[in-house]
Amino acid sequence: MDIVLSYNNMEEVITLPFIPEELPDMVNHTRNNEEFELINGINGVGKLNLAGLRELKTLTIETFFTTKYYPWAKSQKDGWQCVNTINNWMNNKRPIRIIITTNDGLEVLNMACLVDSFVYGVNQAGDIPYTLTLKEFPFPVVRRV
Repeated sequence: MDIVLSYNNMEEVITLPFIPEELPDMVNHTRNNEEFELINGINGVGKLNLAGLRELKTLTIETFFTTKYYPWAKSQKDGWQCVNTINNWMNNKRPIRIIITTNDGLEVLNMACLVDSFVYGVNQAGDIPYTLTLKEFPFPVVRRV
């Protein structure tokens, strides 16, 4: 499995060196449904649930960037360079894209998003554990009238 973050159609790319264990559960996809109490009920049910619009998808990744060589890492990019790139995307309010693919190349997720939060530090091994929260960025459509 691969997780790639990119900006501007792959102009800047980060392939995450280590995949988090909780990958299948990390995309939060909800709807803004509304529930109403009914006076007389429908088929013995006293509430009505109306389908609302979809909420923005959110995704949280917890893993680490490396500052040294690990032969089993998916990429060998310098961890601090990755941190600086993500901070740059976040500070410049740049929408990025996350692409998650299986080992067979099947695309699991391809989503434009913004960095909602990025928390990182340094562990005793000198690596950079981080938590990256991304929120879907639907590109606005301008229609001519």
